[in-house]
Amino acid sequence: MEKATKQAALNAHSWVGVFLGILLFLVCLSGTLAVFHKEFERWEQPGIEEMEQVDPATVEKAMAAFRARHPEATEHEFVVFPTSGIPRLVVENDDVAYFADSDGNLIEKERSPFTKMLVDLHLYLNLPHSWGMILVSALGAIICTLVVTGIIAHKRIKKDAFTLRRGGNRQQYKIDLHNRFGLWAAPFHLMIGVTGTYFGMAGLIILLMSQLYFDGNRQAAVETVFTPEPELTQPVATPNLQKAVAQLETLAPDQPPIFITVHDVNSPAQLIEIYTQVPGKMIYSENYRFDTQGNFLGNAGYKDGHWGKQLIYSMYRLHFGDFAGIPGKLLYFVLGVMLTVLCVSGIDIWLAKKAFPPVLTRLWHATVWGSISALGLTALAGMVSDVSLVACFWGLMILNLVFAVALRGLSKPVWLAIAGASVLVLLISYSVLHTSDSLTLAALQVNIPLLVFVIWSCRKALKARDYQSFAAIQAQNSTP
Repeated sequence: MEKATKQAALNAHSWVGVFLGILLFLVCLSGTLAVFHKEFERWEQPGIEEMEQVDPATVEKAMAAFRARHPEATEHEFVVFPTSGIPRLVVENDDVAYFADSDGNLIEKERSPFTKMLVDLHLYLNLPHSWGMILVSALGAIICTLVVTGIIAHKRIKKDAFTLRRGGNRQQYKIDLHNRFGLWAAPFHLMIGVTGTYFGMAGLIILLMSQLYFDGNRQAAVETVFTPEPELTQPVATPNLQKAVAQLETLAPDQPPIFITVHDVNSPAQLIEIYTQVPGKMIYSENYRFDTQGNFLGNAGYKDGHWGKQLIYSMYRLHFGDFAGIPGKLLYFVLGVMLTVLCVSGIDIWLAKKAFPPVLTRLWHATVWGSISALGLTALAGMVSDVSLVACFWGLMILNLVFAVALRGLSKPVWLAIAGASVLVLLISYSVLHTSDSLTLAALQVNIPLLVFVIWSCRKALKARDYQSFAAIQAQNSTP
């Protein structure tokens, strides 16, 4: 029975992975890169003035300048603080955003099309958000299924925990690498799967809660998790942001502000809400509420709330590694690479068992390495034009697949070289377009890793080409 259970788990693991391999790969790859979405935002506009903190008067001045430039009514206004993870001051409404300097003067319109496309790819696979989120969340559940079935199907977990056999036709090495990554990082992969599933299923969870405990009242169910906004009736006036921000020094001296949201702008219900980091807690923020005049009304209570409420309010930071600064992001990046490699090696193992069908193999290599070139060229398109980057990325992906079918010579080494060349073109173009700004910290923190990838991909392409040549000679010599 144990043998039958392991075989059933292996079959489920294989077929689920094969049928959803491409989608899982794209979600994992984009998620691994999206860990650094704040760094990518800075990279797209490297010349913006950066600062560590800003005083309340500057916040007020910047928002006043923004309102003078965009007096049109929107439901919300926002101020993003330099302590948010991006050391820049941003003022915006629902439609447009501007950076401000340390004196509160507006400078450049915020523009990060590639970062937005990348995050949208991870969260929704660039599909309409209503059902794109459901699909991606379902893939999160699939990741959990693959982790569990993979562990069940593993025949010698203890014995092979540190086995990594090299040599031969490299097939055993790929299997060992797949099993080791799947085993070592299983807790992380389960956490990513569970938190990813939550984002799309939150609506369903609220619906079930409302039916089970609140007689179908969804708003009541929401308010048990997310503290409702106070209902205000007051004279319509310009919100006093300076007074509200100044009070944080007393209310939360050790909690750096993330951003301000002004709700229900220019209405009697207008509310100022300041989101702050809470050191030592995994929750996204504690929220402090003020009326239009800047008078303190109370906080949302996430910091000291029920453990269940704190857990739900921690999902974002758990999923994206938005804690512990750069070391935490680097850890998530490494573990994300392991999850992405699991997707790739799983399909590679399956293709090997099918004796590497030529067309399917070329299509898979075009998907894996062609996605890197597509992302690099899409980022370049975002720097030089206002073209839709979603259309650009998927157009390049389709073009890669067409070339893979039409041109038999496009093997893995060629795709590796194309990926490296595409990123190199991106780097050269970036340096030309941004001149001296390409040497700022905002630029170098992304450009240096991209240059490392170029070097790695070129070396990997040469090694893959040499291995293919060796394998071909071996096969020729073994032919009677």
